[in-house]
Amino acid sequence: GCGGGAATCGGATTPKPFVNTVSEIKPGVASVTKYTDPALGVKQIEISVNNPAQNVKVSVTKYDSKPAAVSVSKSGKVYQYLQISEQNLGTKMDKAKVQFKVEKSWASSNGLGKDKIAVYKFDATAGKWNELQTTLSSEDSTHYYYDAELSSFSYFVISEKTLLGGEGTTATGETPTAEGRSMTWLWWVLIALVVVLAVWWMMRKKE
Repeated sequence: GCGGGAATCGGATTPKPFVNTVSEIKPGVASVTKYTDPALGVKQIEISVNNPAQNVKVSVTKYDSKPAAVSVSKSGKVYQYLQISEQNLGTKMDKAKVQFKVEKSWASSNGLGKDKIAVYKFDATAGKWNELQTTLSSEDSTHYYYDAELSSFSYFVISEKTLLGGEGTTATGETPTAEGRSMTWLWWVLIALVVVLAVWWMMRKKE
């Protein structure tokens, strides 16, 4: 069968989400939901709403490699891909403050200082990773903790901070290719539009 926890379906193991349920969130009172799993890259999520929300479920899923639903791999050294999703919140969410966590041992084994780590959010429409404004809020003997504010949930990746082309030695050249891809895509859309218009014009002339 394909049900249950980490079910192996078609060879790929489906990671098990960590789900927290909040019975009610009221405007003006932020609700904090904590995640205790040591291997998970999220420590807590603080949610603020603009309308009362009941029975809110917030799921965090950790992926060891790029999730199938994400079309673009993140360049640089990747600590963890994550998916954060919600139920019964939708447009009621005003903002969420997520505290991500990174093992210091991973950072040091990859030669990364705490200021060289960032969180990126996947933009499915544009097919690219956008760096979030992340602040190093604290650290303990084992982890660095980073805060990021969001207006919606998606797929995220905690990874090496990759500079935009030409900004320094760690430039990856990822940005131009991603842009190049979306430009090609734009051209196809324009061409399709021209064809549709031409057909419509021909039909109109026939009438």
